[in-house]
Amino acid sequence: MTEKKASDDVKEVEEGHLLLDDEASVNSLEKIYEVFAASAKRWEAIVYPSMFAFILLAVYGFYLIFSLTRDVDKVTGEMKTISTNMVQISENINRMSSSVVTMSGHVKNMSASVASMDGELGLQLAEMRNMNGNFVEMNRSVHIMTVAVNQMRRDMSVLNNNVSRPMNFMNSFMPW
Repeated sequence: MTEKKASDDVKEVEEGHLLLDDEASVNSLEKIYEVFAASAKRWEAIVYPSMFAFILLAVYGFYLIFSLTRDVDKVTGEMKTISTNMVQISENINRMSSSVVTMSGHVKNMSASVASMDGELGLQLAEMRNMNGNFVEMNRSVHIMTVAVNQMRRDMSVLNNNVSRPMNFMNSFMPW
């Protein structure tokens, strides 16, 4: 009996379209349309803001990466400058060390000269020996400092190479 009613509600037209005779069927289609439209509006309320937020986050992420690469490039440039300056500092400390060695030799000669003088200069001779010992200690300290600065220069050079090589690789990906 339901088959007969269903066939009564729908009639075929010559081109294959269906005609709905019943007002209830039209109301059902309107309800389906309204439900679908409401669902579409809910999805639009979710999808469009989500797409906007995603685009906003993508632009911000690009800005952060761009800013990071620019800052690391500046750091590598500064590391090159520091490395060059460390070489000059090391050379200057080596020269200063040799000057202190020469000065220490002159102080020894002065000490020998003073030793040959009269006995009243005995106190001054003890002070000169003390000063000579201080110069020897200062020479040793300057030498240790020269070694430490040279090690710092080498470490800065290694750091410069470690930072600049990956940055050169990453800069090849950037369009600017």
